[in-house]
Amino acid sequence: MKASTKRLARLAILAALGVALLLLGSWLPAGRLALVALSSLPVCVALMMAGMKWSLAVFAVTAGLGALLYPGAAVIMYVAFFGYYPIAKSLFERIHNRTLGWVCKFALYSFAFVVYWLLAKALFTFTGGELAWYVLYPLGAAVFFLYDLAYSSLIRFYLVKIARYFT
Repeated sequence: MKASTKRLARLAILAALGVALLLLGSWLPAGRLALVALSSLPVCVALMMAGMKWSLAVFAVTAGLGALLYPGAAVIMYVAFFGYYPIAKSLFERIHNRTLGWVCKFALYSFAFVVYWLLAKALFTFTGGELAWYVLYPLGAAVFFLYDLAYSSLIRFYLVKIARYFT
């Protein structure tokens, strides 16, 4: 089998895994945020395995199929932030100044928070519960910081323990 065919098959499997995790997040409200965050891992693996262009393709296929199969809050979270975050993370971590990299990451988080908040209010009669945006934003920023650190650990784990099996 040609190398390009193998790569395309692996990327299709990654996209299918992303869609499956995204749909699971749509069906299980209790674990929605965690499952949507996990659904971005195939994009990250595609980025490390095949590069930026193919990881964008995995993101687009996952978002498109997710929106067709079960449009809802999970797909909006995926499109608004989690789906493309591995690509943005890799770009921000190429910045030699770590502080500037973190500023860029938090600027992206802030932008995604505002977009998701406005979309949720417009599409889902979202009131935010008892917590207002000024409470949710700093809590989300703290969770985002931990998420980024955990994501870095998962990337290291993949590179050290798993990547050699996919070459």
